[in-house]
Amino acid sequence: MSKHMAISLGGVTVGKHVRDITKDARMLDLAPELTAKGAPLRIYEASGGAAYLSRELADQGYDVTVSNYRLMGTPGVREIEVDLNQPLPFADGSFDVVLCREVIEHVESVPHTLREFRRVLAPGGRLVLTFPNRLQVRSRIFHLFSGFYRGMASPINLDVPFGEAHINLIGYPEMDYFLRKSGFTVTGATSSYFASSDRLFAPLRWLVRFTTALAVLKRKPRAQEHDKTTPLNRAYNAYIAETITSPALFYGKDVIVSALRQEDGHPPFICSTTR
Repeated sequence: MSKHMAISLGGVTVGKHVRDITKDARMLDLAPELTAKGAPLRIYEASGGAAYLSRELADQGYDVTVSNYRLMGTPGVREIEVDLNQPLPFADGSFDVVLCREVIEHVESVPHTLREFRRVLAPGGRLVLTFPNRLQVRSRIFHLFSGFYRGMASPINLDVPFGEAHINLIGYPEMDYFLRKSGFTVTGATSSYFASSDRLFAPLRWLVRFTTALAVLKRKPRAQEHDKTTPLNRAYNAYIAETITSPALFYGKDVIVSALRQEDGHPPFICSTTR
């Protein structure tokens, strides 16, 4: 049975992998602006490759710009050459939505890239990014016995050009911290890719939920960078513990995060729902 489905992009029929169809549906679910009726949004997809989702949005009338490290001749959208490790060649507030799928783990400095995404977003603009879930249950077990995670199962070969491998394979807690410190409010986190056999680890999930809660809420409550005594810190720790042990992020092989550009003076943490 084929794992690709035929879709039409700009009058051209292409084969889109079923996993990408599911991922795009989850991304749209976390970005309601992209399915609402109204004035066309300005969308930027960073290192989009063939950019099937952006091309679908362009077909719907959105103003879409796609960048790649090297021009790929992506049809149906405006494409420019951009190195995400450098400042983005856009004016402040140029876009309403930024999409970044399976790219952020390749950049040299995640906070730099996130700050640039915030800069080019208009006030209230949304970022949706996806990355491999290194805290997925099988990845956790693999790390226990090997020291490596799913997504980087062995050392990167030294003949691989810098950035072509997962040089920044970080977990959800680090990404959430980077997003908030870069000026975003996280509004949702979910996953799109599951293996049904992973549900066999359901009893382990409840044990991990218990031990995670103990670790983030009780262990060394007054450690300098990990103080757990203030209401804000406890609320944030509880949110992280709940998120990384939720069914989506415990079983899911990818992470999809939605975040809004926050304005100066915005509270550093507002509890939100994890899907």
